[in-house]
Amino acid sequence: METAGLVIGVAGLAGLFTSCLEAINIVQSYQTFRTDSHTLNTRFKVAKTLFEQWGLRVGIEQGRLLPHHHSGLDDENTSVRVMELLHIIIKTICDESNMPLYRTGTGGRDGEQAYTGMPGSRRQKLSWAVRRKGMRVEEIEIFEKLVDQLDKLVPSWESMRLMDKRDLGRIDAIYTRSWLGSKVRIEVRCVIATSETEANVLGAEIRRELHFWLNCSPNELYRDSLQKRLPGTCNWILDRPVFQRWLEAEFPAGPKLLWVHGPAGFGKTILCAQIIQNLSRTAGTPVVEQPWPTFDTPVAHFFFTSDLESRKDPYLALRSWISQIVSRHDNAFELVRQRRELNLEPAATRATRTDVITVFTQLLHTIPGCTFVADGLDECTYLDNSSTSVKKFLHDVTNAIVGTNARVLFVSRDEPEIRHALIEDAPESFTEYKIMPEDVRSDTAALSRDIVNRKLPNKTADVRSTLSETMSDRCQGQFLWLKFQEDSFRAGMNKKQLQHAIEDTPTGLDDLYDHNWTRITKLKECEKKRAFALLRWTAFASRPLTVCEIAEAVLIVESEDLLVEDLPDAVDDHYVNTEIVGLCGPLVEVRKDPSNPSASQRTVHLPHFSVRQYLLYHLPMPGWILHNDHLQTSHEKIQNTVLAKACLQYISLRQVWDGALYNSPHSLGVSFRIYAAMAWHQHVTSGLRNDPVILSLCMRFLSRDNPTWDSWRTLIDSEDPKLRGQGAETIPPGPLYYAIEMGLKDVAISLITEQNVNETSTLGRSPLGIACAKGFIEVVDLMLRNRADITVVDTNRWTPVIAASFDGHAEVVKLLLENKADITVASNEGVTPVIAASLNGHAEVSLRHH
Repeated sequence: METAGLVIGVAGLAGLFTSCLEAINIVQSYQTFRTDSHTLNTRFKVAKTLFEQWGLRVGIEQGRLLPHHHSGLDDENTSVRVMELLHIIIKTICDESNMPLYRTGTGGRDGEQAYTGMPGSRRQKLSWAVRRKGMRVEEIEIFEKLVDQLDKLVPSWESMRLMDKRDLGRIDAIYTRSWLGSKVRIEVRCVIATSETEANVLGAEIRRELHFWLNCSPNELYRDSLQKRLPGTCNWILDRPVFQRWLEAEFPAGPKLLWVHGPAGFGKTILCAQIIQNLSRTAGTPVVEQPWPTFDTPVAHFFFTSDLESRKDPYLALRSWISQIVSRHDNAFELVRQRRELNLEPAATRATRTDVITVFTQLLHTIPGCTFVADGLDECTYLDNSSTSVKKFLHDVTNAIVGTNARVLFVSRDEPEIRHALIEDAPESFTEYKIMPEDVRSDTAALSRDIVNRKLPNKTADVRSTLSETMSDRCQGQFLWLKFQEDSFRAGMNKKQLQHAIEDTPTGLDDLYDHNWTRITKLKECEKKRAFALLRWTAFASRPLTVCEIAEAVLIVESEDLLVEDLPDAVDDHYVNTEIVGLCGPLVEVRKDPSNPSASQRTVHLPHFSVRQYLLYHLPMPGWILHNDHLQTSHEKIQNTVLAKACLQYISLRQVWDGALYNSPHSLGVSFRIYAAMAWHQHVTSGLRNDPVILSLCMRFLSRDNPTWDSWRTLIDSEDPKLRGQGAETIPPGPLYYAIEMGLKDVAISLITEQNVNETSTLGRSPLGIACAKGFIEVVDLMLRNRADITVVDTNRWTPVIAASFDGHAEVVKLLLENKADITVASNEGVTPVIAASLNGHAEVSLRHH
């Protein structure tokens, strides 16, 4: 059964009429009163009065069809037509209608349902001045015509009677009232902008906040890759027929999807950046190298990288694609604005995945001919079997582009999961191209010459030519091999030594990594431990760490403490060259920040994703992890567990929270504080489950007896978007709330018997509310058995059962109902559990309420 049918049920035509009238009343109560809108308001009131009179005269009162009603309503065809008109009236009043309902106040720290909020009155003025006025005129005209059609279809005959106030407790009436909450928010915004200048300023502000709502994650990989490209390289792709067909303006078989794949180290990312830069050029731009075609439609791109959190969520590519097109096209801006406006929650900071997929699909039809490029899909954490897997992402993208004139280019290694997903879901126009060593032969020769000329300027032209040719032959198309080879050249070496350096370097990347790993394992014990710690943090931190951060992080892994005498005397070029690059190069590299030349703020990276994969199986397992229990465990989980322990130990140190250093986040001794405070729970949830060492550390840290508890909680709340603008929280939540919000289910279960399950903050943040919102049924069950208050509400009067219903957690809803949860209690906006479930498409939850 459809959701609407499930809720409205047999209320029938009379109930539908009542729903329409209530919608009209709500909208009218939010009318604007400026001069420009007075005429429209008057027309609306007149149409509403005629609609009310028609209902009374044909025999509809208080949601019931009276015994002496108009005989025309007994005719099946006539009643069906009447219901169709009533549905159209609701849709007109509701504007875009049928959009998902979004809640407030119980969102998680992951940002899926958090809040900040657009500045209401200013954005509302802009909305009316720029967009809504014309739409409002059209809506009123449609409303007037529909009322006229109703009277023609069933001519009114009964004298007018005054209508009694309807029972708003009826499910159908409440359902419709809440369903139209989105319209109310739109109508509230319909105020005339005071000036053209204000409209322009507010338009820019809304555009910024829409980008914030889309929550794309920009990175510098595109610009970095362009800077690394040598002039004259990466143009070979233009000569390949499969790429030429992808570029053609004609779309004989619908959308065009091209997958370019090749082995590790073949320069795919730099090639991808070159393609994007050239396709994004505007017509008339001077051509420096080989001419490329230009498109008059948008080109959007995204680069995945293993050293950023984007590796965990391929849907960030969709967010970024949409955001880029919104920046350039008003139609795209309007489409995203409408989707954002129709959310019932007043200030969601992040579009849901459903929002993103819906907007992307609509955008493809609104702006035909868009081009989308994504590099590095193979670097994502989950290629298969996950809600955020590459397989699911490719399925959604390929479904969205069906029936459009879109171009999509994916660039990656040839991973079987990606291949199977594309073959299974891609349109008929799907094509692929495998990069071969012959394709990049001229480019590797150019890079070889560049390296030799830079490193050995004192050698003769003949010597440099011979060396570069040898390098180009041995690299087998692998640019990364050439980059590693660069470090083995010294200007003081003679020709024979240089030739031996090239010949002694293994040709395959794995062999090359083995060569450098063997060198590290032969270091002194203290240097070897430090090198392992550097590689572990570089490979598995959730973002690249600065030199200053990693200088502290390695000490925690090595000694489990942070003694002042162990800190470097200075974090400068000497430290970078000797204590980082000198120990681990070329398996790590240090990049400069153009905006901050300080050596301490440079970031430490792996040179390539394949290095991370190599380290997964070579970094030693620490002795405190029980080896026998984890023989079949993911190596990545083990590494995350090691980092989780280090972060917890760090933020448990009192000196890290020293008040004198609190406002100096880059100072040596506290620079790692923000990362450790914000990321420790991510490493815990990505690590080994129920590790006794981690569980013990979590229990000790998540306690009011922990002397660093309040400092950590203050910092974590200051970084929480949904708390901005909420005012001071005089009574904050307890440790149990944070354990649940951060997804630490096992820790929360251990804390429930030790802490107060009914501890609620002054902003209404409660352990039971957040557990229901997240669907943690084991946690909810244990809290209820420990007498958790099932009637607790947040500041918007959302009860636990509303929160669980909204997110579709059917088993949690069932458990709450078994414990006598009241489904008639509504939020401040009139949202009940049934409404929350139905409007967000969770029919199974709606059925449980019945």
